[in-house]
Amino acid sequence: MLIEAFTEAKNPAAPDTNEDRFVCLPGRGYAVIDGVTDRLGTRYDGMLSGQYAATIVKAALEHELARPGGAREPRGIVAALTAAIADAYRSHGILESARTDWNQRFSATLALVLVAGENVDVLLVGDSGVRINGSRLLQVDKDLDLITAALRRTAWPVIGRRAADAMQQEAMSRRITWFGTRQSPGELASVLSPDDIAGIERQTIDSCVRALPHVPAAHIETLVRGGIVHAQGAYQNDSGTILGYSSIDGFEVPFSLVHLETLPRADVQTIELFTDGYFKPGASFGVASWEEAFREVEAEDPAKVLIYPSPKGSTAAHWADDRTYLGVRL
Repeated sequence: MLIEAFTEAKNPAAPDTNEDRFVCLPGRGYAVIDGVTDRLGTRYDGMLSGQYAATIVKAALEHELARPGGAREPRGIVAALTAAIADAYRSHGILESARTDWNQRFSATLALVLVAGENVDVLLVGDSGVRINGSRLLQVDKDLDLITAALRRTAWPVIGRRAADAMQQEAMSRRITWFGTRQSPGELASVLSPDDIAGIERQTIDSCVRALPHVPAAHIETLVRGGIVHAQGAYQNDSGTILGYSSIDGFEVPFSLVHLETLPRADVQTIELFTDGYFKPGASFGVASWEEAFREVEAEDPAKVLIYPSPKGSTAAHWADDRTYLGVRL
């Protein structure tokens, strides 16, 4: 067996801020965990909520994988991780407020591969991914992310014509994605006029309605106007809407939003798990190949507005996101 792993914070100068984690128990299970970026700046035990969630999920998952007799089946593991975060809410006295206010939740995505007997189970909660045998890519894409990325991509050139420098352009483009087009105009007044903001809103909604005809226009309008902070959380673990997506956040995870499948162990030679800080996979197995792909992305589209649209981009000092890779050659 060969195992390779790599993780780096979006701010390489501050590795302690990394919100990603990975778990490796050879012969039992392998996982990457991505803590969802905090929306309010609240700290728990000295950590922002995304990092706190990833830490909780990692510890609870390691406990599950180390159980005598082997880990429980995937649904039982998700229930245990959910319970661990719910317990953390209770310890901070916020369980009921987190139930009704999604911005108070700490959440994480999970890509998990369990090896048990003759089978390999693959579980994806959220948008971290798995590649099997170097060719089959498994990742749950979110239409919701396409909409927030479109908002930033539309705003990017407008902001660029008025921003003082690249850092301000990135900061303002993130702000409009984060808080939407209906935030207080004063927060954007140094760069964008009310007419600019109205034009960005209109153009984004129109382009998304054309590109995503299966998504009701009302959902697109809500997300563009409210942004990630004021609108996205309503879709988390909501299986009743087409924009619903899964996350481990201390409350029920609908399995209709989760990818779960079982593969014959004999058919699996390599397993590669990765968080969404990698915008394209490596050409081959291993850290070196995935890091080469990462460097190619950064050279081709550092701002993530052309080839790899994203709600956030890289700057001279920060990558767009934390990234983690875990590769296992069985």
